[in-house]
Amino acid sequence: TAYDTQTKLVNLIQNQGYRPTRYFFRMTRSLTEPIPEPVCPAGFTLRAVDAERDAAAWVEMFNQSFVDHWNHRDLTLKEFYHFCSLSFYRAELNLVAIAPDGTFAAFCECVIHPEDNLRSGRQEGWVGVLGTRRGFRRRGLGRAMLLAGLRALQNAGMETAILGVDADNPSGALGLYQSVGFKQLRRSIVLRQQLA
Repeated sequence: TAYDTQTKLVNLIQNQGYRPTRYFFRMTRSLTEPIPEPVCPAGFTLRAVDAERDAAAWVEMFNQSFVDHWNHRDLTLKEFYHFCSLSFYRAELNLVAIAPDGTFAAFCECVIHPEDNLRSGRQEGWVGVLGTRRGFRRRGLGRAMLLAGLRALQNAGMETAILGVDADNPSGALGLYQSVGFKQLRRSIVLRQQLA
């Protein structure tokens, strides 16, 4: 992986037989600007995740949300529990939308890295993962969860939100992020070589 501005490095890698496979954008949005109210479809509830009670349903939702995405690998319960045990994990930044029948339908997991902010002197938070389960897409859940995540970061005192997105995301994530005010900061290229 290289930034597209690293032209010499990209050319060097391509001269070794590697070809661009995928492009990813780093995007940013100010949290000092107004954030619209999240609106979930009727009957859906939005709440913070309870790591112990919700683990199995959350992991299933995550895997169903990303099974059709590039380079997907199923998340395990062990990995979920490990993430929730990390020092920077904050339950109020891990949000889920639940359908009327109890199905975990969509989520937005945000992260704040205090040490990074201390070093940079900035107040930045990440939209780490945003997803909508297959069967629940095109209902506005992704937008609602994203806005709820941004508000959670804002309530935590953050001034800027950052995220990374696959430019060819099959769910149209790039357009969603742009629609709520995210701007491209930089672009990276994944280069791969086909082995015989």
